[in-house]
Amino acid sequence: MAEPFDVLTPLVTPFDADGDLNVDGLESLVRHVSAAGVDGIVPCGTTGEFETLSPGEYRTVVRTATETAPEDCRVIVGTAATDVATVHERMAFAEEQGADSTLVVPSYYGGQASGAGNEAFFESILADAPLPVYLYNIPGAVGQELSVETVAALAESDAVAGLKDSSGDLPYVTAVMNQTPEDFTVYQGHDGLFVPSLVLGGDGGVSALSHVLYNELERAGNAVANGDVPEARTVQREVLSPLSEACAEYGFAPTVKALLADRGVIDHAAVRPPRTELPEDAVQTVTARL
Repeated sequence: MAEPFDVLTPLVTPFDADGDLNVDGLESLVRHVSAAGVDGIVPCGTTGEFETLSPGEYRTVVRTATETAPEDCRVIVGTAATDVATVHERMAFAEEQGADSTLVVPSYYGGQASGAGNEAFFESILADAPLPVYLYNIPGAVGQELSVETVAALAESDAVAGLKDSSGDLPYVTAVMNQTPEDFTVYQGHDGLFVPSLVLGGDGGVSALSHVLYNELERAGNAVANGDVPEARTVQREVLSPLSEACAEYGFAPTVKALLADRGVIDHAAVRPPRTELPEDAVQTVTARL
């Protein structure tokens, strides 16, 4: 038994030393992760610093990613926005460019919405969704959790393909799996929980570390599939978790960019405010862990 799971890369967005969008760098990055073997890419997500992109840059990133990805590499486009109209506009553009599906977070301004409010927000989006939608639970960035009850209710829609969870809350993931249909896809967005989620029945991960550690993620996933718990545990504890902790400490986009720049995959580790690049001692720490 092998690979009953997916590993997808939430693409960083390469910038040049002046902070401008580096399209050539993005093309190279897509080719790099595709050649490694990832099952899909996710442009314009949290790790992609989507909220720092102008509307024109957003479209350029989506267009470049979809045009560069090979046919066997799925493209799930982040289409987050605080208003339904913009989400629909971004979904329509993603479909036009040939994306496979989209990733949508709850509205991330205005405080903790009620369950009914979040459900209404997503139902408005799903009503005219041109592509399958993955719900995205990332309370640390959005400021609120997408409740298990809301996920379960939305999972009844044919337009909803699954969930990416980046909460770091394993009981939450377990509850979602218990209250949604068997064919509802649950992707782990926290690299530190990749193996535990697979053991519980998860479908894989949208893993920032897959930029540089796809082989190790594949090794861990295959170990779980083959019932080799000691092997899976070793990879999680000794490889994935330490680097995941570094990402949590310094930020996923800055850390991954530092690792990619160190390997020569991208030219610069530049990020946009409010993120900051890793100081040199931190770069040495994370590259040493890698």
